[in-house]
Amino acid sequence: MTDPETDPAGRPALLAATPSAEWVAGWLRALALLAGATALLLALIAFELLVRL
Repeated sequence: MTDPETDPAGRPALLAATPSAEWVAGWLRALALLAGATALLLALIAFELLVRL
């Protein structure tokens, strides 16, 4: 079974459109850092509101 649409690396078109594991891991790491920074900011805001009570 051959696919006439292949990328330069010789992978079938569907696999060529799939991102690599390294690319996905980089994005997941970036999103995890963003989520952590957001959680820290929200925790600091909540702490500030509790202290003012």
